[in-house]
Amino acid sequence: MILPTKDVIYTRFSSELQNEKSCEDQEREVRTGLEKLKIDHSAALVIYDQAESGTKTFRDEFARLVDMVERGEIRILAVDDQARLSRADNAFAFITDLVYSGGRFISTGEGIDTTQQGWELRVKVMELHNSTTIRELGRRVRRGQLGRVLEGLSTGDFPYGYEAFYLHPEEVRTDRRGPKPKKGLRINEVEANWVRWIFDHFVEGWSIGAIVRGLIEQKAPTRRRRKSRWTAQRVRKILENAKYVGVWRWGHTLTLRNSKGKTRQQPVPAGQGVTHQRPDLRIIQQETWEKAQQRLRELKDLFGHKVGQKRRGPMVHHLQVYPGSLLGGLLFCGLCGRRLWYHSSGPRHYLACPNRGKDTDACAMTTTILITKAEQAILDFLEGILLSWPEWLAKALAEMRRVIEATATKIPAEIAADENRLAQLEKQIDNWADSLAEVRSQTIANRLVSAEVEAEGLRKRIEHARQMLAVPVEMPNDAWIAEQLTDLASVIRQDERRAAILLRKIFGQIRAYQVLPPGKERGYAYLRLRINGWEVLRAVLGDKVSDATMGLLVPDPDNPEGFSDEFQLDLGGPSRMDDWGPKIAEMRANHTPWKEIWKITGLGSGPAYVAWKRFVDAQRDKLDETSDESRPEPSEDETDEQPGAA
Repeated sequence: MILPTKDVIYTRFSSELQNEKSCEDQEREVRTGLEKLKIDHSAALVIYDQAESGTKTFRDEFARLVDMVERGEIRILAVDDQARLSRADNAFAFITDLVYSGGRFISTGEGIDTTQQGWELRVKVMELHNSTTIRELGRRVRRGQLGRVLEGLSTGDFPYGYEAFYLHPEEVRTDRRGPKPKKGLRINEVEANWVRWIFDHFVEGWSIGAIVRGLIEQKAPTRRRRKSRWTAQRVRKILENAKYVGVWRWGHTLTLRNSKGKTRQQPVPAGQGVTHQRPDLRIIQQETWEKAQQRLRELKDLFGHKVGQKRRGPMVHHLQVYPGSLLGGLLFCGLCGRRLWYHSSGPRHYLACPNRGKDTDACAMTTTILITKAEQAILDFLEGILLSWPEWLAKALAEMRRVIEATATKIPAEIAADENRLAQLEKQIDNWADSLAEVRSQTIANRLVSAEVEAEGLRKRIEHARQMLAVPVEMPNDAWIAEQLTDLASVIRQDERRAAILLRKIFGQIRAYQVLPPGKERGYAYLRLRINGWEVLRAVLGDKVSDATMGLLVPDPDNPEGFSDEFQLDLGGPSRMDDWGPKIAEMRANHTPWKEIWKITGLGSGPAYVAWKRFVDAQRDKLDETSDESRPEPSEDETDEQPGAA
């Protein structure tokens, strides 16, 4: 066994508010203690952990110590007191591993030395003392913070967009002695404008990733923290934070730590949390907030983790939610069902089936779709529909009115049922909380958490239903809707981003098919589509009907009243050669001379022959027959008139 050779002095202080010289002071005391023990410390390695809590083991320098212990490198590890090493429930295990690897632990301030008999008891007692002290400190801090919350003061939990300020600046002391001066909260207008920018663009349909890129490109300011750059997680937390609409929640969760200092949040029993309404701190309007929450729920339904699925979530194509172009991700092959892919040839851009090719199992859809032609055809078609207001759309509106009225009459009964269930849950919660105080039981704790989650969901549902009752449901008249449909048609032409998102809601999927004229490998395409009338009306009514009642505007998706019949949009047609092919074949069957055919068709000898040849070859392949007819030899008087074959 190779004996350890390194002596280490470890120091730590917990908070940025503490004096940075704390580590130097600890080092001085440790060296003094080692001198009393007649231990040479001149070559000792000194390790500082600055502004790191002792309740967690995920500290860079502490992790370095753990690695050195595992490699058996430490001969002596000296600290000023054991709490500097760790305040969690892992100190005894760490020191035991150190001794096992051949090392020695010394706490100079507490007189602990693992070379002495009975060191285990002293280390264990100090571990219990330190961990209990930090928990009691947390309780006292929480008690003090609750008092500040009840007074409407700052507890340091304000998010981006807010700032704390001294209520009485004259009470601020430079020596940090005495009670902390009281701080209030106010809106930081610079940051608040960026919060509004985030919400506005998210409601408009921007992806969270696009918002992050926009913030970075525009150099939006961030808070001075370790990770100061904008991230998707940061933006999502802003979008989910109810403080931006003046609802300030505090103390609804409790931090739990395991023996290694890893933390997780656990809901506290009902009634222990505090919720304050702070209209003076509202940054986001209620309508914008509700639209953002609805969109977050939609994204969670699409991309969120589902029961029984792998953590990557469901396979939903991103172009369905965040289209990169007007038609990107909207068109599908009508033969194999694959999403059409983007292709380009010089300045011309196409959509084509990715499964096409010469393989035996390849898709027969060989025709490509010119993007500009498809976009123009779809927008022209949709504009015509919106301006004409067809009968099926009027039926969808009538059905929507009926559903709203029928649902509104059910709300009082649903509220009563939810309130009854909530009362039962609250009694169960009180009983389980009392039982948990007397007997520690994980089963009871799990039931308590589950009941509290259900109760919170019922409270939100009851509140939402009451809001719907408070706001009368008034559907606009037909004249107003017709006017809005006209405006929507013009918006779709002008706003490509909004049009791209709206097209996916209105059409869902557009299927592309091909027509192959006889003898050709590529033909022209046509599209088949249906229009979801519910989504058309939602787009029109979005700003007219309150978000509290917008949830009613989703009738049965299988109800045929809300959908149009299937439409077909032709993106091309047969060429002149395609049209003349069967006619030329008929004329040749009647022994019409080629020279006369050229004059009749106006195609010339080459194109006329190619049109005829394509048609007869296709018929031959179709009927599995052969033909002895061949191309005629031009006479001497025709040679000068006949151009080369095309």
